[in-house]
Amino acid sequence: MRVGLLLLLEGFVILLVGGIPAVLEFMDMQGFPYPLPTTLFEFHWRVMIYGFFLTIIGNEILVALSVEWDGKQAPDYYVIGFALTVLISLLLASTPFYFYAILVALGILIYHSRIYFGPSKLGFSPTTYNYLIFATLMITVFITAFQTYLDLPWISLVFPTLTIFAVMSRDIGLVFGGRLIKDREIVIAYIFLLIGILVYPNSISSLFIFTGWFFSLHGSGLVTAKGRVYPRVSLSIAWFWLLLSSIFALINYDAFVHAIAVGFLFNTLFGVDAILIDMLIAATNVRVKIKPSYIPIVLLNVGLLARVVFDMGVTSPLLFIAAPLQGIGILSFYLNTFRQVFKQIRKAPQIEKQVR
Repeated sequence: MRVGLLLLLEGFVILLVGGIPAVLEFMDMQGFPYPLPTTLFEFHWRVMIYGFFLTIIGNEILVALSVEWDGKQAPDYYVIGFALTVLISLLLASTPFYFYAILVALGILIYHSRIYFGPSKLGFSPTTYNYLIFATLMITVFITAFQTYLDLPWISLVFPTLTIFAVMSRDIGLVFGGRLIKDREIVIAYIFLLIGILVYPNSISSLFIFTGWFFSLHGSGLVTAKGRVYPRVSLSIAWFWLLLSSIFALINYDAFVHAIAVGFLFNTLFGVDAILIDMLIAATNVRVKIKPSYIPIVLLNVGLLARVVFDMGVTSPLLFIAAPLQGIGILSFYLNTFRQVFKQIRKAPQIEKQVR
C-alpha cells in the first residue's frame, strides 16, 4: 500500500478520534439524560484542525499536487515523517510542546512546497494556487507560533479555510467542467476572510467575512455554474453557511465557528470530490471512480441546523440529534468513498491482467 493512501487513512482515524468526543460532549452540554464520557473533548479543536485537516492538506501538498505538478510524490520519508510528526503532536496535545510539533509538520510541507515555484513537468508556470498554498502555510506558521503564547481556538480556522480558498483558485473550475474563475476576486476574498477571522470577536469581523463571501461567490462563478448537480448542491450549501457565519459572528461563538468548520469546510470537501479523486489516484496509482451520495450532505446539514437552533437558545429533546447527525454524515461520506476505492483497488490487478 502506498504511503499516500496510508496518510489518507491516518486522517480518517484522526477524524474519528477528534469527532466522537465532540459528539458526546455536545450531547452532554444539551442535557442528555444519561452520563457520557467527555474527558477527551478539551483536545477536540486541536485534533480536528491540526490533526485531521493538516493530514488531508498534507496529502494534497506531498502527494496529489506533487504528482500533478512534478510528476512524482514527495519522497516516502517526507510523507512518513510528516505523518509521524502529526501523530506525535496529538500525543503532546495536553502539553506546551504540542504547537512546536505542529510547526515541524508545517516545516515539512513548506520545504516540499518549494517545487511549486518552478515550472511544472509540462512546462506550465506557477499559478495563483501555488502561491496561495505557500502563503497559507506561512501564515499558519505565524499563527501557530502565536498560539504557543496565547491559544485562541478560532484563529486556527485560518489554516483549513484559507487552504480551501487556495484550492478554489484552481480546482473549482475543474469541478464545473473547466470553467474559468476570477483569480483576483478569489485572492481578495482570501484576504478579507483572513482578516475577518483574525479580528474576531470584534464586530467588524462580520463585515470582513461577508465581503470575503461576496467576492468568493462571484469569483468562483458558483451562482451561474453548470454541469454536475452534486458539487453544485454541496458547494452552494457550503457558501450559504459561510454567509451565515458572518451573521453568527455577531451573535454566537459556537454557531460562528461551526458554520465555518462544519458547514463551510465539510460541505466544500463533499463538493470538490474531483480533488479527492485526484488524491486517491495519486495515492493508489489506480484510476478510481466514486459515485457520490446525497445522504452525507443531508445528515450533516440537518445536524448542523439543529446545533445552531440549540445555540440560539431553543431546547428540545429532538435537538439531541444535532451532533450525532453531523458525525454520521461525515463518517458516511468517507466510508462510502473508501468502500468504493478499496473495491476498485482489489479489482485493479485483474483488470491489468485482462488487458495484457
